[in-house]
Amino acid sequence: MSEIALTPVEVTSLSDIGRVRTNNQDACGEFANDAGWRALVVADGMGGHRGGEVASRIAVDTIGQMLGTSHDAPERSLRNAFLAANERVLEVADSDPRCAGMGTTAVALLFAAEGQAWVAHVGDSRAYVYRGGELIALTADHSYVAELQRRGFISPAEAAVHPRRNEVLRSIGGEPYLDVEIRGVDTFPGDCFLLCTDGLWGCVPESEMVAALARTPLEEAVRMLVELANRHGGPDNVTVQLARIPEPASAAPETPTRGEADEASAEEAYTSPWSRIPPAAIGASLLAAILVAAFLWVHFARENSPNAHGAAASQPGKDRP
Repeated sequence: MSEIALTPVEVTSLSDIGRVRTNNQDACGEFANDAGWRALVVADGMGGHRGGEVASRIAVDTIGQMLGTSHDAPERSLRNAFLAANERVLEVADSDPRCAGMGTTAVALLFAAEGQAWVAHVGDSRAYVYRGGELIALTADHSYVAELQRRGFISPAEAAVHPRRNEVLRSIGGEPYLDVEIRGVDTFPGDCFLLCTDGLWGCVPESEMVAALARTPLEEAVRMLVELANRHGGPDNVTVQLARIPEPASAAPETPTRGEADEASAEEAYTSPWSRIPPAAIGASLLAAILVAAFLWVHFARENSPNAHGAAASQPGKDRP
């Protein structure tokens, strides 16, 4: 696809070999075309030291190229791109003995110019959306253990330690016929989409992933996710792609900060009651208060005059000798 990117989506990616593997068999790519499409692709290769690395790179590149030349609807374009990648991986595996039996998982996220999105995947590489502080899965693994779990034969805890947890049921290059799962996705300003290999979700608890995705800028979030995988032992290659839909400043009403809201509330709570009384009532109250004060002053003045207390004034004072 071309370098032109019309759909306003902020994207960042990071891939790491991990703490155990001797080579990185993951691959990822970001693509755009002049129709305004944006696409992200993540693949996790399988099949020997060389085969997995080759398969994942072929898948990412082929999917990107196909999306760049397609004039079909997004869903059909994604399906055809995955099928083309499958054919290409099979061709290379048949022609190069070093790549025999290779394959790869893949997950792709396509943003169309109209603001709609689609997710396509095979295998156990995943897509999520982080929205409103919650991490929502957009894909369901095509794996032996995931199928057992869906049928109720094992629990999530048992799935996490199952000896066949890395066995996928669908992969690019696995068979001549490939069943690609595709779904449409609603998008909203502020959404953060996550594509990743099992090197991330397989060892990092979801709560830690959520905490990392809450970070800004996006580059900090992607570095933190990879670092978390390595902190948990880095048992596999880890690849992470993040895509955030910006929130236009003019699209949302200006909301006061927590401190500003508290300050406004306090100011309202402690505002003088006089500010809530009509001016006429205030004037009448002040006039009444003045008349009362004048009456009391006259009354006390008379009480303390010499005529009123003459007899008492002629008597000797108690403090005199």
